[in-house]
Amino acid sequence: MNPYRCVFQMGIEKSLEYRVNFLLTMLSGIFPVIIQTFMWNYMYGHSDAASATGYTYSQIMVYTLLATLVSQLVNTGFEWQVNDDIKRGGLNKYLVRPVHYGGYQFWSFLGEKIPQLFLLLSVSVFLIGFSVLFLGLTLSGTRILLFIASLVLALALNFFMFYSLALLSFYLTDVNQFFGTVSIVLVVISGGIFPLDIFGEKAALITRILPFGYTTQFPVNIINGRYGLITTGTGFLCQIFWIICFGLLSEFLWKMGLKHFAAVGG
Repeated sequence: MNPYRCVFQMGIEKSLEYRVNFLLTMLSGIFPVIIQTFMWNYMYGHSDAASATGYTYSQIMVYTLLATLVSQLVNTGFEWQVNDDIKRGGLNKYLVRPVHYGGYQFWSFLGEKIPQLFLLLSVSVFLIGFSVLFLGLTLSGTRILLFIASLVLALALNFFMFYSLALLSFYLTDVNQFFGTVSIVLVVISGGIFPLDIFGEKAALITRILPFGYTTQFPVNIINGRYGLITTGTGFLCQIFWIICFGLLSEFLWKMGLKHFAAVGG
């Protein structure tokens, strides 16, 4: 049996085993959504917020409902395990086996996300149906398929970004606290709380150039109807470009890091 397929299946089993933890994590995202809902309702009810933000009331509410879900889906967590493997010598058992450590972590991560993806899509169907009925959202089959495809690429992009970050454990004494700080910052600059392009054209341009917005803001704005086919196609190319960049960076950090690895413990 292909070892990566086994790892993928183990990732699915792990996700199902800790499903209560995932559900509680998802429920914790309800409170920011409630707060933002009251905030946006007040702003759009008492001022011309649509012209200031560039989002209609329907678009900003759909974004608020879906951004938290997408942000939770692409969220990682394996970086702490990578740091522990490097610092405590647990990496040894992977170096003597016929698997690539990055491939092992990727398929394990993907396996863990498959049940979450189905749950997210189920919740999204409900929220999108609510948005169609009460918020005036218009949909098409093409947009839904593009949304799903962008989620898959967002998963891969976020994995390689955090895997590259995790490999800094080869060079730094301990990066556990650093992971927590970076995770919080990335949630904000990826658009996981609010769309960054509400701050004007310069912010929108920076969001289009940097990779972070392609993990949350880009998928949500596809289903939101903010992007046409040309803009969506360009976004897909940017996602693929950054996946390749961070994939090459992680491979470079891996090869260079092995030269520093002492292989003590494990």
